[in-house]
Amino acid sequence: MKRSFILLMSLFIILLAGAVAMAFTGTYTPGTGINGTPHDLRQGQPGGNYPAMPADALNRICVWCHAPHHAYKLSTSGGAGTGPEAPPDYTYLPLWNHAVTTQVFAPYDPGPDKPLSGSKYPQSVDYFDKVGSVSLLCLSCHDGTVAVNEYGHAPQDTRSRSSGGSTIAVQYKIGKDGYLLNHHPIGFDYDSVAAEDPEIYDSATAQFGTTPVSNYLWNGKMECSTCHAVHNTGNSGEKFLYVSDANSNLCLSCHAKGSKTP
Repeated sequence: MKRSFILLMSLFIILLAGAVAMAFTGTYTPGTGINGTPHDLRQGQPGGNYPAMPADALNRICVWCHAPHHAYKLSTSGGAGTGPEAPPDYTYLPLWNHAVTTQVFAPYDPGPDKPLSGSKYPQSVDYFDKVGSVSLLCLSCHDGTVAVNEYGHAPQDTRSRSSGGSTIAVQYKIGKDGYLLNHHPIGFDYDSVAAEDPEIYDSATAQFGTTPVSNYLWNGKMECSTCHAVHNTGNSGEKFLYVSDANSNLCLSCHAKGSKTP
């Protein structure tokens, strides 16, 4: 009896672990659009673990992040128009509808023994600017301070708002507590670094597939969406990556430390 109970509990734990592992990934084909991906937050879809509150009768995809009317506006609006003003750092607002993070982020830092001169000096935080606005939009779910299912604002129709409180699962939290020191750097001028570090390809030479990385920079800077296609369009790799990291090919697209494996 005791042995049967232990076996039953073990099976339950295994099944639970499998359910958690599958909860946000699902199976989808890279480059085919947002439907059925982890960013498809509709109920019954891979990302549908954050129910809208109240439930969206139309079960929409786009409303979680974008709205055609009364979306966030620039802090420089001076009170004109409707919809909330975003904090000053948000200088890119593509009809943005999701609640935004106000977290202050500490950027990448390789540590106290970081190079202060020579070709590896660009790895110093002195070369990194603030996190860019496009990355702040990503972090407004991924830093874990804002609920995934918190979107919409007055004076939007109440049926287009959600006041949920479900934050993203811990394995997908990036910059928790504003700590980005041990995450891949973002918000830096790519070509300024490449000009001094011989182990970084310049942005015209670095390629994702047949497309130069320069096409994916934001005002010349590397941001989250330099590597990730959030809508699952134009990419060929897992986790929305523009190229797969099989054989570290994603890393070796920019880092001149070895050849990519076909």
